[in-house]
Amino acid sequence: MMMELLQWLEHTPIAHAIRDWRWAYPALETGHYIGLSLLVGGIMLIDLRVLGFAPKLQLKSMIGLLPFVWVGFLINVTTGSLLFIYGAVNFGTNHAFWVKMICLVIAGLNALAFDLSIKRYSYDWVAAERPPPLVKTFATLSFALWLCVVTAGRWMAYI
Repeated sequence: MMMELLQWLEHTPIAHAIRDWRWAYPALETGHYIGLSLLVGGIMLIDLRVLGFAPKLQLKSMIGLLPFVWVGFLINVTTGSLLFIYGAVNFGTNHAFWVKMICLVIAGLNALAFDLSIKRYSYDWVAAERPPPLVKTFATLSFALWLCVVTAGRWMAYI
């Protein structure tokens, strides 16, 4: 059943369009890396600051990166979905892909919880430069999970 779905995806008009247009796949890959830079770059900088690194950088400024993080997430969901459709059979049967997806879902939920926790505490901890333990836990999980997402994503080409 799963293999039929993967094969069907690879034969959709979208997959054919990506195959037929010479620049489509490289453009999607480039977009995916740009989204990854916004997403993981921004989130890891925030995580490191919340965990106490670079204390001279104001938390409020770092938290200001969150809109860019969410834009990167949307870019990656879009480009990643199109890349998946293009090579659904290969990706859908790749163990590294599934590790990436599991970590991605958990990291996304963790990011949402982090974002909501900032609002829950009414930004008081941001102004005070004192993240509560729960927020530090979210940051630690986030850092580890996004490292796993990026690593598994790179390993997809080799596993």
